[in-house]
Amino acid sequence: MDTKVAPTRVTPNPDTSKDVPWYSPNPESLSPQSRELFEQYSHIPPDKIFAHIYAIREKAWEIFTYPCIGQWRFLDLSISQHPSYPRVLSLLKNPPSPEQPTTLLDLGCCFAQDIRKLIHDGAPGHNLYACDLEPEFLDLGYDLFRDRETCAAHFFAADIFAPNDDMRALEGKTDIIHAASFLHIFGWEEQISICRQMIRLLRPQKSSLIIGRQVGNVSAGEMGENAANKFLDRGKVWRHNEDSFRKMWSEVGEMTGTRWEVRMESLVMEDEWRKGWRQEGVRRLVFEVERME
Repeated sequence: MDTKVAPTRVTPNPDTSKDVPWYSPNPESLSPQSRELFEQYSHIPPDKIFAHIYAIREKAWEIFTYPCIGQWRFLDLSISQHPSYPRVLSLLKNPPSPEQPTTLLDLGCCFAQDIRKLIHDGAPGHNLYACDLEPEFLDLGYDLFRDRETCAAHFFAADIFAPNDDMRALEGKTDIIHAASFLHIFGWEEQISICRQMIRLLRPQKSSLIIGRQVGNVSAGEMGENAANKFLDRGKVWRHNEDSFRKMWSEVGEMTGTRWEVRMESLVMEDEWRKGWRQEGVRRLVFEVERME
């Protein structure tokens, strides 16, 4: 078990008002796979699950008002919805080389809920790593899943733009990176920097893999300040479409002397809660980026 969590917060706390479009008092429902995780992995009685989750969510909202917190998106267990999940799980459970275990890093992991899903599905916890800018989210993750004394995964707080010793220790040693709802909160140049750092973290070999999902738009470009990103206290973020995402990885490949194959799909986002604060043409981009050379 690794319970390393930084003792102090690393970002300022914004206005924690609940009078925003991305705060929902209650989840619409709890998916069967989420319910299974809390019942079978966390051993929470079925009639106690909602109250338990609600209490943790309220604590998290006081730390930072991310839409993924306000809209209960952490309950999606998004890695398990990814088309590459069967492949990722198989690589973790049955590494191509017995002498070299497959390792996975979850960037911007929130409560590291996807790591718990992987462990529940049979992935070796000691080969799983997760980091978030907010150390308190990592600590709340132990409370959410009630596994502080049993989880073998490695959690650490880190800033992707200023890697600390924990992150640098993984450079060149990571096989798979999961980056969900992460890149889209940054601008174009910042995303380029993140991609280059991800390449440094991955093993310098063919088949190193990056998977994830993020908000995009049919019309790629900068999204100015509005209700959707004002909470981040940043002026503009870059929303990709498929073409701009591929272009970014082509540029990153040229910068780093590497070549990447991008496989992705663009999905219409039907969620009613997004009306009123989303921009026209919003899409969900689901991607897999694999090193070719």
